[in-house]
Amino acid sequence: MKGKRKGLSAWQLTMMALRSVIGGSFFLGSSVAINAAGPSILLSYILAGRLVYLILFALSEMTVGNPTVGSFSTFAARELDLL
Repeated sequence: MKGKRKGLSAWQLTMMALRSVIGGSFFLGSSVAINAAGPSILLSYILAGRLVYLILFALSEMTVGNPTVGSFSTFAARELDLL
C-alpha cells in the first residue's frame, strides 16, 4: 500500500477535539437536566427524538416526491404559494 500516510493531520485532530467538546457538553448538560428535573427528562428526550425523526421522515418523503434545491424553506414557500 504505497502512498498511505500514517498519522493524523491537523484538520483531523481539530475535528476530533471539537467532537469531544460537543459530546462532553451534551452529556454534562444532560446530567444537569436530569439532576434538576429527575428521570422525567429522559421521557422528554425520547419524545423530542421521535418528533425529530418524524420531521426528517416527512422531509425525506417531500424530497423524493419533488427533488428541488433547498430544504424546509423551499417546501414551505411552495405550500404557502410564495414562489
